[in-house]
Amino acid sequence: MTFKRAVSLGGGLALLFSLAGCGPDPGPSSSSNPACASATAINASASLTDRRTVDLLIGNPNMMGRGVDLLPCTTSAPAGNITFRVKNVGSDDHEVIVLKTDVAFDRLPIRDAGDPPAPVKTAADKVDEGASVGETGGENLKAGETRLFTIKDMKPGRYVLVCNLAGHYTSGMRAAFQVVPV
Repeated sequence: MTFKRAVSLGGGLALLFSLAGCGPDPGPSSSSNPACASATAINASASLTDRRTVDLLIGNPNMMGRGVDLLPCTTSAPAGNITFRVKNVGSDDHEVIVLKTDVAFDRLPIRDAGDPPAPVKTAADKVDEGASVGETGGENLKAGETRLFTIKDMKPGRYVLVCNLAGHYTSGMRAAFQVVPV
């Protein structure tokens, strides 16, 4: 083995061990994605107010590993005013809509199309937004942009986070989210 290859291999192993050994145990309320490691570490030891800030990454197939995606860095937050900080790490426009529903995040019916979405008989490519409690709002989130939005007084329960641009939900831009009692 050459010196250059040994150094490269050693550096790679050191990086792997440093990522595996630092930060809190991911547990059920945080992501195992390395891109979220710093946000998860901050939120694990943060005050109640800070734990009500949820970081979301959307769009990058190289970072998240499967086409387009929507990745919350934590999958739950305490009830109350919750701020979502959304970063578009992809190359296409996206949005985030928060729906309160007991339907599984990957089982929402796709029956709507258009803007605003409305039921259609053919060519449905969006989910119904009737259960929306909040969203990124304004223009779609452009590549590289970050936007914050706060949903006031979120109640305990099950929610689904989606990008509801045409075809994005079916491409994997969806995630389960839970609001837990304080």
